[in-house]
This record gives sequence, structure tokens and C-alpha cells, in this order.
Amino acid sequence: MLKDFFKKYKFNLDIWAIILITIILIPNFIWMVLPPQNDVLRVESITKVLDIITMIFQILMIATLSLLKHEKAAKIAFTPLIIITLVMVIIYFVSWITYYLGVFNLIILLGLTFCPCIAFILAAIDRKNVIALIFSALFTVGHLIFAIANFYCIVIPSGCVY
Repeated sequence: MLKDFFKKYKFNLDIWAIILITIILIPNFIWMVLPPQNDVLRVESITKVLDIITMIFQILMIATLSLLKHEKAAKIAFTPLIIITLVMVIIYFVSWITYYLGVFNLIILLGLTFCPCIAFILAAIDRKNVIALIFSALFTVGHLIFAIANFYCIVIPSGCVY
């Protein structure tokens, strides 16, 4: 049964996934090179072990989303899933712009963390890529725990133990 499951996938570059991943990573590269004036996100993480596990899930998510193609994946079309994915990417970019303008709160944090994760999840669903969906969901859980835990350390520094 598991053998039949894996037979439905083949190694094949999914250009749509590569474009989505690249677009979502662009603000991260900009942030690494040109941080905003008041960069509250550059703090020592309190979730270091979780960060490593989450990074592994992120790598597996990117690899499976971009390199595995399900035999029943349709050509890209403007389906509701793709439209919502695009909306998530737009909210993500608006959140980055707002962050660079000096505004930071829980809503902006969720725009920076939750929206790209939902975009990856929806892309995996659209591509019928259950393997990428699993890694996307695991990455989302780790990314949200990291973001919210570290956000509260920014807001209430005395409440954090490093």
C-alpha cells in the first residue's frame, strides 16, 4: 500500500513551486542584507532546538514541494486554492513593508509567519503533494511556535529564560 502511494510521485521540477518559494524567500534575503532601522526580530531565540527541527522540516518542505510531482497534479490555473495562495503572498509582502515602516505587533508577526506557511500548504494541496503537505504542516507548527514564543520575549523580556 505504501509502495503504491509513492508510485504516484516522480522526481520532476515543479516550476510553480520553485517560483512560489523564490518569491516568498526574497524578503528574507533582503532582511538579511538590509535590515530595517528598528529590527526587533533579530533577537536571540528561546526555541533553539525547535528552530533546528523546524529548519529541517523547511528544507524537506522545499525539496518535496519543488522536486516531487504527483501524477494527478493538474496544470496551474486560477483555482480558489491558487487565488488564496496569492492573497497569502500579498499579505506577507504587505506585512514586510509594514515592518520596514516601523510597525510591529502580533498581526504583523502573523502576516510574516502564518501567511507564507498557508501559501505553502495550499500549494501542496493544489499540487496533490501529500508528502510536501505533511512537511509544510510540520514546518508551520514549528514556525508559529518559534514566532509567538520569541514575540512574547520581545514584548515581555523579563518573562523569558534563555
